[in-house]
Amino acid sequence: MRFLFLTLSLLSFGRGHSQNFTIDGNVSSPYEGKIYLWYGDKVDSTTVVNKEFRFSGEVGYPTKASLSVSRKFKDTGFFVLEASNLSVDIAIENRHQVYIKSLNGSPSLTQVKDFLVYKYKNASLSNLPELLVARLETIIKQNPKSQFAGMLLSELITDREIPYKQAQRLYNLLDKKTQDKEDLEKMDVLLGAMSRTQVGSQLPDISFETEKGTPEKLSSVRKKYTLVLFTASDCIPCVENDRQFANLYKEYHRSHGFTIYSVYLDGERNTWLDHIHREGVRWSATIAPKKFKDETLKSLGITEIPSNFLIDENGKILAVNITPKGVHRGLDPEAAAYVPVPKKDKKGAKKNPPLKPVNKNKNTKKRK
Repeated sequence: MRFLFLTLSLLSFGRGHSQNFTIDGNVSSPYEGKIYLWYGDKVDSTTVVNKEFRFSGEVGYPTKASLSVSRKFKDTGFFVLEASNLSVDIAIENRHQVYIKSLNGSPSLTQVKDFLVYKYKNASLSNLPELLVARLETIIKQNPKSQFAGMLLSELITDREIPYKQAQRLYNLLDKKTQDKEDLEKMDVLLGAMSRTQVGSQLPDISFETEKGTPEKLSSVRKKYTLVLFTASDCIPCVENDRQFANLYKEYHRSHGFTIYSVYLDGERNTWLDHIHREGVRWSATIAPKKFKDETLKSLGITEIPSNFLIDENGKILAVNITPKGVHRGLDPEAAAYVPVPKKDKKGAKKNPPLKPVNKNKNTKKRK
């Protein structure tokens, strides 16, 4: 959802003084009534006539805005408003939920899309964090008042896609007086958590309840390598990730001292128990029923799942949000170079033997 929001968001490099904007809108679903525009500390309204509506006004810098069909609810139909002639197509569902289907008219929309496309197309680059920092720094310096720049930085911080020091430096470049208050508060919390959970820092000795109903400290199960995994039974990407980590656990638990300490953000205890039994979880599995409201998770900056920390036997953080492939490469570099992380076999499926390194010297003739 955040990615869609950012894709629809707009960035303007105009000056700080107020400039005119217009919004010409079209409603694709049947609707008669008022449409409300929320931006900054203002709220404006207009009436939909023949599925069309129009707003006009002034805005000094790119500002977080939203469209709604009720003066009581503004948290729908998010976008970033700037001084431009915008056209928007929306759909209204369940009588109150506004969905933005398309947004056009921003001279900077192409640049925004280029940034996001670049980010995901080059996700495998080892120096991608440095490249993203450089690009975002250029955007912020051109217009530190832009709320879009703040939202984009918040996105990178949430996903821990850039190191703490660079994130803090970019945060300091923003004009705090013009940024969205919610985004600033979120970044403050996350930056504080990042400062305490950087690679090389000591991960706090957390404790959560096991299936037996007793608390279990992380320090009581730590091995040479421990993956502290934040997941949930109803999160499909999490479950897929967990199964790959499970195969690594089976392969390297005894030989390399690799173990897992799972924290499930599950509200229903019985559902959680059924899940870990069905998946055959053999490592330490704990539950955080308060989910993201749990104070321990807040202190660690866990705002989405799956998330993880890889630590050593002393609790020192070796990696943050490492992939199964990354763990495999760290535990057994030679094997990881030739064999992908094994996926869970379906019942009755034929197993293929693992690939073996090719001996390039075999059956080759030496030059005379």
